[in-house]
Amino acid sequence: MTNKQSNKAMNTTNPLQPQAQGNPFAIQASAGGGALAAITGNAAVTEVLASIWIAKQFPRDVDDVKDRMKQSCSQLSLARSATYVFPRGGTSVEGPSIRLAEALISAWGNAEAGWKEVARHWDPKGADGNGCNVSECVAYCFDKETNVRREISFSVPHTRDKNETDSRGKKTGKMLRVALDNERDIYELCANMASRRIRACILQVVPGWLTEEALEIVSATLKKDDNAEKLPERIQSMEAKFLELGVSRAQLEKKLGHTLEPNDMTMAEVYRLGRVYTSIADGMIRMNDVFPTEEQSGVKDPNIPSVPEVPAPSPDPASNNFKDGIPGLDVPEGGGMFGTMLDH
Repeated sequence: MTNKQSNKAMNTTNPLQPQAQGNPFAIQASAGGGALAAITGNAAVTEVLASIWIAKQFPRDVDDVKDRMKQSCSQLSLARSATYVFPRGGTSVEGPSIRLAEALISAWGNAEAGWKEVARHWDPKGADGNGCNVSECVAYCFDKETNVRREISFSVPHTRDKNETDSRGKKTGKMLRVALDNERDIYELCANMASRRIRACILQVVPGWLTEEALEIVSATLKKDDNAEKLPERIQSMEAKFLELGVSRAQLEKKLGHTLEPNDMTMAEVYRLGRVYTSIADGMIRMNDVFPTEEQSGVKDPNIPSVPEVPAPSPDPASNNFKDGIPGLDVPEGGGMFGTMLDH
């Protein structure tokens, strides 16, 4: 019996054991409820209790938290990627980015944020009816000092989108969902899906006043950098970043309504484009939603080589707008990866 037939026959949800120490993409076999399982379980409980005890012994100091936050948000590299923006219904939705959430939870201290895969099961209807495995995952943020924990559960089908081609190798315009079987690809897919959910958990655990102060400092940091002499350099850098995504100069100019020449541009527009870039890089919005492809827009820049279109990640069937009941989750899937962070 093949692996695929075996999965279809079982069609059960299998809890996962801790990952092997030397390989984050390998899954250990079940311990079968014996002595090894008891030892492993006790070690995990002991580790959690020890981290909580340490947090209680060394409680955070709010002044120190503010100092660490101010130091991080005063860095220009973070300030440029601290917020995202994407269009919706004729208006712009803005908010703190994943990068800022990372900085906030690090400054807050005595907290842990990340995600984990807790189970897998076979879905016979997945991958366009060919069947695929599905990972059941949990994103979380845990304040060990106050014992406040936020979790979001979600499902990730092990599939990727692929362009269908005809016998001549030409794209037909139809997207196919193909099952994944490589553990590294599966890990990266789950991490991408977990990214914005971890951000939402962090923003629920970290107090609102800290986030608001961070955004104010970020804004002040950007204003200090508002130097007209640096404008040509910033325009060139921003154009290069978008070119890596396949966005041409002509598309940027069409979006702005004028050329990218320093005489036409302002530093505020450069920062606005930077936030759009952050939104795309972090997976808050898909590139084609902001910059239509050349076929859609009819705009083509003859001065740059054509960049092959990258298929968008598979949408999460368990995710709908505000389905989790948490602000910040009503944005498209797929994008920046967010691993586990430990701060004591």
